[in-house]
Amino acid sequence: MKFSRIFGAAAAAAALSVAIAPAASADTVVTKDNVEMVIFGSGYHVDKVTIHGIPEPQGPAQYEFIYSATTSPTKTYTMICGGSSTGSSCLHQFKINATYAHGVGIKSCGQLKRLDNNQSLGVACKSW
Repeated sequence: MKFSRIFGAAAAAAALSVAIAPAASADTVVTKDNVEMVIFGSGYHVDKVTIHGIPEPQGPAQYEFIYSATTSPTKTYTMICGGSSTGSSCLHQFKINATYAHGVGIKSCGQLKRLDNNQSLGVACKSW
């Protein structure tokens, strides 16, 4: 009787550790079209996200960086970047500080859009 209780507790602990394994490493990279989103955090917690164009977008031009998640408000940032004449690379980092539940359809996305012609360079997404 004592053996089966100990064995049952050990099996439950092993199953639980597999069920709550982290979804992302400290730095997860998601790429789609010409956009890369780098996620900084641990497991299902996101501290910050960097969105940038790959390769460096043409410009200089005004670009909008957009971060959205199913359960959070959308964040945007606009700047002039691209090309070598501006001296600034097309990237922006958003502070997120959010924990996303696993397996319930939550998705977070990074998008980069050129504003003068409304051209989307792509949308990189991660499903949690």
